[in-house]
Amino acid sequence: MPVTFTLALTGGFSMAGLPPFSGFLSKEMFFAAVVEMTKLNIFSLDTVGILFPLVAWIASIFTFIYCMILVFKPFLGKHHPSKLEKKAHDAVYGMVVSPAILALFVVLLFFYPNVVVDYLLLPVLASLLPGFAATGFGLEPISAWHGLTVELGMTAGVVGIGTVLYLSFRKWIRLYGYMPGRLSLNALYDYLLVQVEVCSNRITLGYMTGSLMDYLRYIFVFFVVAVGGVLLAVRGFAFDPSGNNPISLYEVVLALVLVGAALVVLNARTRIVALVGLGIMGYLIAMFFVIFRAPDLALTQLVVETVSTVMLLLCFYFLPEIKEETGSLGYQTTNFLIAAGVGILVPALALSAQSNRLFEPISWFFEQAYELAGARNIVNAILVDFRGFDTMFEILVFTIAGLGVYTLIKLRQTGRS
Repeated sequence: MPVTFTLALTGGFSMAGLPPFSGFLSKEMFFAAVVEMTKLNIFSLDTVGILFPLVAWIASIFTFIYCMILVFKPFLGKHHPSKLEKKAHDAVYGMVVSPAILALFVVLLFFYPNVVVDYLLLPVLASLLPGFAATGFGLEPISAWHGLTVELGMTAGVVGIGTVLYLSFRKWIRLYGYMPGRLSLNALYDYLLVQVEVCSNRITLGYMTGSLMDYLRYIFVFFVVAVGGVLLAVRGFAFDPSGNNPISLYEVVLALVLVGAALVVLNARTRIVALVGLGIMGYLIAMFFVIFRAPDLALTQLVVETVSTVMLLLCFYFLPEIKEETGSLGYQTTNFLIAAGVGILVPALALSAQSNRLFEPISWFFEQAYELAGARNIVNAILVDFRGFDTMFEILVFTIAGLGVYTLIKLRQTGRS
């Protein structure tokens, strides 16, 4: 199995921190970081600070040992063909391609480590934090050789001691047998694993009730507590109507009709009535888009609302009649408080986001669309140029979803699902 052995050797030696693999660079940077931790004000080489590089160094030694075991024991150990159900052989090429590509990158990154930094990491950071782009973000070039340093000495110690311990593995591993079974690390690990599983099962059985209503309550309560609590703690709620345009009469009328349609949905006795109210709400939102001079969004809303209404009508044909749910006063009060919390928090978030200007406005993108992107259509300039990567990945997500749906349909037609 030469191919499998080569891939295993590449991965194992990289995890062990040996050159010429990228794991060597990672191990050196890791050692450099833990050594720097001893220089912080809260630590000192004379006190607890020395424990960080010491623990990291000891852990790296045992990592080196089990990496050698994973590489050499399965492939260079004694061969017992009688214990195998089938003859061992390399995997088919389709299964080898993926790990082979990763193994190739492991080697290439050792010789060209700064390619990722220069052409991927720094451009991303520069786009997120343009003010710090000129400083280089304090990132130093990565190199395999940077002199005789403490980190290199730690790596040499890991390789030397790890090799000796690996070669004498059969001798010192016997010491583990003298330890009482209950006091062994394996027993402690198994005990903790069982206890974690027991506790997780109890917690899961406590909240996994099988009720969709309960799950929605969990989500909404978490949303209100987490988002609302943080905004209250940092005093993030604000309302400044000074920059808003005056509200016209027809906007007030549309808003009142929208509220009325929502009340119809809440008090509907049949699904058809609820669907009619929901459709009215959707079309009213499209009218708001027209008022706010967003015809593209209005057209999208009209199409989506029409298609979703038809699909819901088709689904309702297979659903039973609505049954009025009754509950205790406490149950209904809890639902009312949760609904009120979400209903108050969401508008408060929108108003606060509009009132708190933490960043510069992006209106200059609209004004400079032609000069910067060469496009006369502002929407196309934003979708294709200013946020081209977002659009590309959104299209990719839709493509993958479409392929998944198409695959399910084909499998169903062929009777394989």
